Amino acid sequence: MKPLGKAYEEAKASTGDFQRLPAGGYIARMTAVEDVADKLYLKVTFDIAEGKFAGFYGDDWGRDHPAAHSFIRSYKDNCLGMFKGFLSAVDESNNTKFKDQAGGGFKEQQLVGKLIGVVIGYEEYMSDRGDIRERMRVVATRTVAQIRAEQFKVPELKKYEAPAEAGSPVPGFEQVKDEDLPF
Repeated sequence: MKPLGKAYEEAKASTGDFQRLPAGGYIARMTAVEDVADKLYLKVTFDIAEGKFAGFYGDDWGRDHPAAHSFIRSYKDNCLGMFKGFLSAVDESNNTKFKDQAGGGFKEQQLVGKLIGVVIGYEEYMSDRGDIRERMRVVATRTVAQIRAEQFKVPELKKYEAPAEAGSPVPGFEQVKDEDLPF
């Protein structure tokens, strides 16, 4: 084995244990916003701004894994109502007028540092290794006032559903063998 050097000496020993953010409503501060213009969405990275979990993603792991605490908000034509709802929640939470500026003159970087309510849930997924794991997801954005007033529903774990295999019966239909066909 090659010598691991200074980086190894400075690394903190990890036991593999980590605390995860419980499902629920949180007041978050947007820490980065990227316009993915070719796909028509904003990628919003956040950290928890208030309460017991304030600064939850402010450690080295959080800085190195922004995708773990990000969400997207599409501004495709068929998503404009949801995008307007997101901007309305930002406006109400920060006394801003982004919703009115979105038609022109809106700069996504103005969202950095602003507060937003996020509702966090978890979903199962199939990893590259073929095992079922869980990941966090932002299931909704709300106003800060709605989070403080607990006006949201804590989502249950979204269970993984394996895709149907080719040749498997469609739910609600019975699979029939070729020899059972009347023609």
